[in-house]
Amino acid sequence: MDNFVLITPQGKVKGRLKDSCMKYLGVPYAEAPVGNLQFKAPIEKLEWFGELDATKFANDPIQHPMYFGCSEDCLYLNVYVPKCVSLGIKLPVVVWLFGGSYVHGGCRGTVVKHGKRGLYDAETFAVENSCIVVTINYRLGLHGFLYLTGISDKFESNLGLKDCEMALRWVRRNIDSYGGDVNNVTLWGESAGAALAVAMMCVPSAKDLFHKVISQSACLESFYTPEEATEIAKKYLELAGVTNIDEINKYDYKQLTKVIKSIDAYVREKKFGICSVNPVVDGEYLKEFPSTSSFADLGKPILIGSNANEARVFGKVMKGFKRDEVMKRIFPSFPEEYRQKVLDAYSKNPKTRDFCDIAGDIMYKVQKYNVADAISVNNPVYVYQFNYAPVIFRLFGWGACHVAELPLLFGNMKPWFGMPLYLGDQTTAAAVGKRMRKYWGNFIWSGNPNYANDGDHPMDVVWSKYTSTDRNCMNFGKTDSCVKDQDVETMQKLQGERHFFVRK
Repeated sequence: MDNFVLITPQGKVKGRLKDSCMKYLGVPYAEAPVGNLQFKAPIEKLEWFGELDATKFANDPIQHPMYFGCSEDCLYLNVYVPKCVSLGIKLPVVVWLFGGSYVHGGCRGTVVKHGKRGLYDAETFAVENSCIVVTINYRLGLHGFLYLTGISDKFESNLGLKDCEMALRWVRRNIDSYGGDVNNVTLWGESAGAALAVAMMCVPSAKDLFHKVISQSACLESFYTPEEATEIAKKYLELAGVTNIDEINKYDYKQLTKVIKSIDAYVREKKFGICSVNPVVDGEYLKEFPSTSSFADLGKPILIGSNANEARVFGKVMKGFKRDEVMKRIFPSFPEEYRQKVLDAYSKNPKTRDFCDIAGDIMYKVQKYNVADAISVNNPVYVYQFNYAPVIFRLFGWGACHVAELPLLFGNMKPWFGMPLYLGDQTTAAAVGKRMRKYWGNFIWSGNPNYANDGDHPMDVVWSKYTSTDRNCMNFGKTDSCVKDQDVETMQKLQGERHFFVRK
């Protein structure tokens, strides 16, 4: 493995070459948000003296439960550069936003690491698609999303979202030195990261920093109003024992994060949503709810989708609940006869997994169509559904669940969560992943998943655009097909008749 020194506007950066990919790891894009910078918007990281050793990952954000390598000093990113950049061609750039309900995770994929490669190691993706991948950290939990602004004007809001914008500004200022094209930047996220990517389209100051969006399994209606977020913040401080908000910087992060389970329970009891902290539509930085935005004058193509059985992996949350309890929680304001109609549409013999499918469709699939319908008025939209479930996933009852596509897209399919999840299906899974990576890579290059450059031969299965009248959806599985999605009307019915997650 060779080291290589790059000269950038920030200073000299020493990365490492492995096979056909240069990796620049742990590059700071903002000043450490500690001390007086805690609970403040990020400040640009300027030049440094000497040479930055960028051969090892930096810290992940503070979270609960904590693991080795978490720190308040977490505003770092990683840059994966395929060797072909040496040819002098400016390559498209994709910026990855990890998921984790705004309280878990990190850009190296440490929690689900295998061997020396984390889940979000982008070497395979970057090399196969000849693009530059930037994976970033952003602040989580109370450090990134607790709405202290509603209690004291000394603090700022949406810090995790502002971190993402600062990382995009780093790309604008620096990526040319790494061989990237500043005029071809795609924002790519999954779950909470996907919601942040879509939210960025509603942030005026960020609109010129990226050109395309890839959104995987975004739950968009969990965003808070200022009133909701203020109530949650007050309860959070109460549970954490913070009596003087102006002195919150003096409290140890362990004391501040240990109450996460208690605040989760409080949020769900109040029926605010499913996450303890979320982005807040404050009317200043984040102007509108992404779930109801018209995305007027956006001018950005989007590739957006969800998985067939999103919420089955969360089945433990519903285990032990009686049918009526679960349905009342999902549809609190509707009569029993309506709830029964919904159940009948999913299964004649309802089980926990059916409740999970209903909840998953509402949280993820409905949002997909809301955004697709809005953006497709003026911009290209490509919709997908991920249907592939290997044997182990089916045995566990997960199906094509939330995050199941990530190992395939990143090409990291070794034991995940310490389990050989693709046992007996490795060949098929690898083929599905390679096809998906090619579609994603084409979109990153051209804004069209069928080809990287206009005039190229399209993929074997043509992925047609989505419109509100011609509702094309690419289905990924053992074989792929692009058909008119039959679920649209059902999803619209669920959305139109349910108010639990709706934010206006």
